[in-house]
Amino acid sequence: MAWLFLPFVRAYQLVAARHGDPHAPADLVLEDASWTVGGRAAAGWLLRGSAGAPAIVLVHGFKTSREEMVPWARFLHDASFNVLLFDTRGAGRSAGEVIGLGATERLDVAAAATAAKESFGTSRVGVLGISLGAGAAILAAADDPEIGAVVADSAWTDQDFQLSRLSFISLGPARVPLPPYGVAAVNAMVGADVARARPGEAIARIAPRPVLLIHSADDDNATTPVAGARALYAAAGEPKELWIAPRGGHVGAIGAFPDEYRARVLAFLGRAFG
Repeated sequence: MAWLFLPFVRAYQLVAARHGDPHAPADLVLEDASWTVGGRAAAGWLLRGSAGAPAIVLVHGFKTSREEMVPWARFLHDASFNVLLFDTRGAGRSAGEVIGLGATERLDVAAAATAAKESFGTSRVGVLGISLGAGAAILAAADDPEIGAVVADSAWTDQDFQLSRLSFISLGPARVPLPPYGVAAVNAMVGADVARARPGEAIARIAPRPVLLIHSADDDNATTPVAGARALYAAAGEPKELWIAPRGGHVGAIGAFPDEYRARVLAFLGRAFG
């Protein structure tokens, strides 16, 4: 009975929400903001830059919150951009019992982009996402022509690896097969077909809007190998840019090369919205 039930347990563990109260740093003047996405409440912070400047929506990673994006908010705000940091569904203070592994977060990103335009009074909006948020940013921009530019740091190309792990359990060196309904359980919990969330296939639809892909050469996260960044770049239309930092690990280029990271992102956004 435990063997039969285990796929449901593992599916739930993978997509279970992780709520919390993001901590607002004292050095930034942040305004609380809220809106709805498909009837669900979403929560975020507004960080105002220069009047009329473009707005940049920041999208956090897997089971974290908007607090993770504060380092990006700081340097974007220093460059006078308006910034919106927000929690995707099932994270931080946004409603939701599960996360969507990118299949539903793309809707959250698109709604956040609309909220940013309305809140800051601008028609120019870009998205910068990291890890899970990077793939969600690509998917959102592929479907929403109002998103004018995308920065994707340590993006994934699909969720095939994550889903494949639901088919077995490791017992020492052995892999014990599990009943084949783990993926169906995930899809039922998420309310979408996670396997169809494929940034690698969607990225071409962003062109002619610009895309900047960032990755570390030593990213050892199994869902985001550096080969995936090269595949995304090959699939993207022009204009496109790819920076593979020599080191830094997963989402670590900003820490390993802070000055170059900021310079590259700001130059890209300057060209996109200049």
